[in-house]
Amino acid sequence: MLRIIYGADTFTAHEVLRHVLSAGGSYCTENVEWMDGRTATPREILQSCEQSSMFAETRQVVVEGLLARFSKDDSGKRPAKTKKRGQKTRDMGEWEPFVERVPGLPATSTLVLLDADLKAMNPLLKALLPLGEVTQCEPLKRDALPRWVRERVAAGGGRIEEGAAQRLASLVGADLWQLTSEIEKLVVYANGAPIRSDMVDNLAASGLTPSIFMLVDAIVERNQQLARRRLDDMYDKGLSAGYVLTMVARQFRLLAQIHEARGRRDSPPSSRELSGLQPFALTRATQQASRYKEVQVQQAFQRVLEADRAIKSGVYTDRMALEMLITELLRIAA
Repeated sequence: MLRIIYGADTFTAHEVLRHVLSAGGSYCTENVEWMDGRTATPREILQSCEQSSMFAETRQVVVEGLLARFSKDDSGKRPAKTKKRGQKTRDMGEWEPFVERVPGLPATSTLVLLDADLKAMNPLLKALLPLGEVTQCEPLKRDALPRWVRERVAAGGGRIEEGAAQRLASLVGADLWQLTSEIEKLVVYANGAPIRSDMVDNLAASGLTPSIFMLVDAIVERNQQLARRRLDDMYDKGLSAGYVLTMVARQFRLLAQIHEARGRRDSPPSSRELSGLQPFALTRATQQASRYKEVQVQQAFQRVLEADRAIKSGVYTDRMALEMLITELLRIAA
């Protein structure tokens, strides 16, 4: 079986992934393998899907970031071309036979391709779409957020007034990682009573956004003392580990895009994500990028992915994984 999960809404994508992995009951680490799609070969992925385990009847292989390798890049070049509908993809090299072998994967294996937002013209995605179940996770529109907040509060065993749901959605916006963190905090604070607008103002209006950016900056700029102090502050405020990892990964992704743009001598950087930054944020990221070599940015991003996998697979607790991540990031030489 093939499952494709992708989209700019990484929170929902990870929710869908958890549902897939726990289908039919809670999953265990023995039957789940995580692979880095940026470097995995077709042979490695197929061999992993075909392996069997004495500890579980089914096998699940999660490959992160594979499809992004085939997206149209910022320079406008297309790494792979496709023929008309009904014809085989071309210029994908060793990945053409990979596509052909996917339908023949063992019935006991589930191959999950997990990606964030994908750019236009992705031949591998186009070739695989008819072969599996696809979930595209796009950010919620602003008018849909209050309903999402109400449903999330109810799922957590709480209640929230309509005005409070609208207020929270307006304050936080479409960042579902932060919304979830705020909802969890408000449900505990309300202690069985309906969550009111004044509760939202007292807890959420103080905002985690400035603090999370200060935490990310402290990590990226290798300020160990400040980074650990900010992390403690985040935990006191109820921030989720997933949100921290998402924001740290985002910042290193920005640094990688800045290095890439410099290599093409673009001015200003042409990345859609970079072009959407406020001027002060772009300046700050550019200064941070100058502290790292390109290979060091790649190493740092890899450490973030490994910490995320360690939490998902239960190898480490949220706090332990974050503490270890900060230590490893701070060790990357300037």
